[in-house]
Amino acid sequence: MQNKKNITTLTLFFKANFFVTTLFFLLFLIFNHDNDTLLFTVPAALSTSAMLYLAYFLLLRPLFRFEKVMLPLLVALFTLTNFALLLDFFIFRIWKFHINGMVLNILMSPAAFDSIQTGSGPVLITIGYFVAFVTFELWLLRFLKRKEAPLLEGWNRTFNRVVAPIVLLVALTEKVYYGFANMYANDKILESTKPIPLYQPLTFTRFMEKRFGLHAAERKSADVGVKSDAKVVYPLKPIEIPHPKPVHIFIFASDAVRNDILDAAVTPNILRFSQDALWFTNNRSGGNTTRFGIFSLFYGLNSAYWFTFLNAKTGPVFFKALERLDYDIGIFSSTDTSWPEFKQTVYYDVKERIHDQFPGLPWEKDRALTQSWLKWIDDKNGSQPIFSFVFLDGPHGNSYPEDFAKFQPDGAGEVNYATASEEDRTELFNQYKNAVHYSDHLIGMMIEKLKAKGLYENAIVIFTSDHGQEYYEFGLLGHNSAFDIEQTNSPLIMKVPGLASRKIDTLASSIDLMPTLMRKIGVTNDFADFSNGKDLLADDYRRDFTTCGNWYKNAIITPKYTLVFSNLPNEILKTRVYDTITYKPIPYPKDPNANRYILEVLNQNRRFVK
Repeated sequence: MQNKKNITTLTLFFKANFFVTTLFFLLFLIFNHDNDTLLFTVPAALSTSAMLYLAYFLLLRPLFRFEKVMLPLLVALFTLTNFALLLDFFIFRIWKFHINGMVLNILMSPAAFDSIQTGSGPVLITIGYFVAFVTFELWLLRFLKRKEAPLLEGWNRTFNRVVAPIVLLVALTEKVYYGFANMYANDKILESTKPIPLYQPLTFTRFMEKRFGLHAAERKSADVGVKSDAKVVYPLKPIEIPHPKPVHIFIFASDAVRNDILDAAVTPNILRFSQDALWFTNNRSGGNTTRFGIFSLFYGLNSAYWFTFLNAKTGPVFFKALERLDYDIGIFSSTDTSWPEFKQTVYYDVKERIHDQFPGLPWEKDRALTQSWLKWIDDKNGSQPIFSFVFLDGPHGNSYPEDFAKFQPDGAGEVNYATASEEDRTELFNQYKNAVHYSDHLIGMMIEKLKAKGLYENAIVIFTSDHGQEYYEFGLLGHNSAFDIEQTNSPLIMKVPGLASRKIDTLASSIDLMPTLMRKIGVTNDFADFSNGKDLLADDYRRDFTTCGNWYKNAIITPKYTLVFSNLPNEILKTRVYDTITYKPIPYPKDPNANRYILEVLNQNRRFVK
């Protein structure tokens, strides 16, 4: 009998803490300023708490008969859970994102507090909260243990028969509702889940399309009031151009080109162009995949902003500045700019200027794009300032015509990526070089056209890429998998009228390109008003570190070491450190500036959100 009462006591202790934890989840809803979504966010917070406690319960229920072990374990578990939620609440209030690897690194490093300079007050308050949580758990456990068995069993039955079915119904309804909100692009609902820690969305778009023929809506318009509801504050101040200095700007980019591939054999045209330009040989892309690399390039922001800006549908101030100066804008992309979602982010304000529908294989699309661009330029007489961005795709998938198969053996240009291994590196890398060689040919044609039209000499002309590409140098193939040199060292070659050509070998970042161009056309704002970047052309240009990111990870890259932080729950406690050059794992750096860099990035990543 006593053992049965003990199990019932522990079960109710579990369920009582579920209510307490749910209150903490609900507390986060004060950060969602749209009261119209409360009918969704309240159930979402409840279901998130329920899923967490269901996982706890299923894992620990078989051990309930070992009361002496379970009592301190449960007290510790619930104390840490609720304390972590309270800590996350204050972190979200400050930085507008939840606990992640970078935050934990700051909190768990003694040296970090020297950088933050919190003083003793917050530390004492934190200790006080923790003691209060432990005290509450001990009181609650004692309260339940002093109750009679029939009363405890009655409470337990009531929970099982009344509360549990209601929670289950609410959770299922919320998940299904979110799934349809995702299908029909209800940005207001999708954005409303951001403040809820550990929220797990349910999506079934592919299932509904396959089984019922229902197609997802494209997230193209802002007709659900996202702009007013989103948390973006960008720019911080209106852009000022008191003395406009419009200059032609031509950016040529090719997907997945790494800096070390540029040589006389592979890219003779780009190499010839570099003799007129500044070549930032140690440039790092803002992302190791297209979505994040292009985003950080055009916004001059760390890639961590991608998700917020996508939901807010906020275009870069760069295009707004160009339109104020009456630029003739042309965006030429071999890939459809609806995916990745650049029409909802980077090109949101210039969608009507996009040319992205070209037929054929990637190299055929590149060729058709080039012909389209040449015709577009033919119509220009130089009386209106021009901006064009050209994005070729061939190197991304090793695509090129047969007559450009210069580097052999190349496996006839075919490869099975499902079975590819390091043994295939020679053929794969030759395919890559052939694809880059073809891109170089097309870019050479376009540069020659600028010269023939008299547009080259006084224009800013740039060659760059969204990220690099690895071929087993560090055991990996492609990109989006590591922050090594091959995946992140994208070219940045910039011809600026009046500046002599030279190579710059110090650390640089693609995030700095747009702020630099904004300054060149006459924008006088402090860069901090709209960017995380610096002026590449400033006499004192220097970077101690730069950032690079993707879907789940963010890196801080310094000349000597690279810190990699994960947002995945199973890796959130693991800060990876690599030698920047060899990309071999190394111990956490003794550099006293490391935690200062982390804190600076955290502050950069909250500057443009409410």
